[in-house]
Amino acid sequence: MVEVRSHGFFRFLAPVYDIGAKMAMLGRYERLRQQLLGKIEIRKGRRVLDMASGTGYLAEKLGVVDLVCTDISLDMLTRARAKANGDFVLADAHRLPFKAGVFHSAVSSFALHEVSRPGVVLDEMFRILGPGGEIAVMDVVQQTRFSKKILLEIFHTFVEMRTANYVNMAQLKEGFRAADGVNVQLEMFGLVALVWGKKRV
Repeated sequence: MVEVRSHGFFRFLAPVYDIGAKMAMLGRYERLRQQLLGKIEIRKGRRVLDMASGTGYLAEKLGVVDLVCTDISLDMLTRARAKANGDFVLADAHRLPFKAGVFHSAVSSFALHEVSRPGVVLDEMFRILGPGGEIAVMDVVQQTRFSKKILLEIFHTFVEMRTANYVNMAQLKEGFRAADGVNVQLEMFGLVALVWGKKRV
C-alpha cells in the first residue's frame, strides 16, 4: 500500500511546481533552502539522502556529495535528475529501500505533510543513518495562536489545495527521539519549522 497523500497530483504539478513553490514561499525560497542545507555538512565523500526530493529543490545544491534522491513520483524525479548528479530512486518514504546505517546525512523539505505516517518516515530517515549521522527536515507545522491558525488556513487552502496533513511540534520532536539533541528554527512567520540533529552514537 502506498502511504503518500495526493501523490497522483504530482504528475500534473511537476511542470509548474518550482514556480508555485517560489510564489508560496513569499520570496524566501533561496533563504529557506540555504537555511536547511546549512544544518548538514556538505563536502565530497559524504553520502547524503534527499528524501522526497521532488523536483530537486535541495538536490541542485548538493552536487559535491554522493547524492541519492528518492520520491514517490517518477515525474518529480525526472525533473530532479535534470538539476543534479546522483542516484534517483522511486520509493515510498515509509519503506526506504536502503540498508541501515549507510548514509552520513538525510534531508527532507516540505514532504512530511504529504505522508500518512510522518513518524514512520522520520524513523526510516534515522534508520539509514550511521551513528552521528545528520538529519535535517523542514515543513509547515500546525499552529496554536489564533492569528497563526488563520495564516495556516490561508496557506492550506490556496497553496496546498487542502491536501496537506501538517504535523505539530510535539510530533516532530518525538520523531527526533533517536537524535542526540533536537534543534528547532522557525521561519515564514512561524509557519515553517526547520528541525535538525545528529543520530545518537
